[in-house]
Amino acid sequence: MNTAEARDLLRLLSWLLGAPVLDEEPVNDAEAMEAAALLADQAHQALGSGPDGQGVRALWCQVQPIVTVDRVPYDSGGEPSGLRLVGRDG
Repeated sequence: MNTAEARDLLRLLSWLLGAPVLDEEPVNDAEAMEAAALLADQAHQALGSGPDGQGVRALWCQVQPIVTVDRVPYDSGGEPSGLRLVGRDG
């Protein structure tokens, strides 16, 4: 992984986690989409299959993903179930 790919991965993680990963501002939806697209281009080139950046951008605009956190209250004896990436329509 080169420096540009690592930075794109950290931008995408920042968006997924909802918190800065580097010493930067939180990543907005457009920045996350572009980071995902650039990573998809690199993966597509390396593997020769899977979605490329153009496909990721098109799908991102169609689905408009958001991150939601499912939590089960600790006082009920449950464990947090984690993050889910979902479309804006649920």
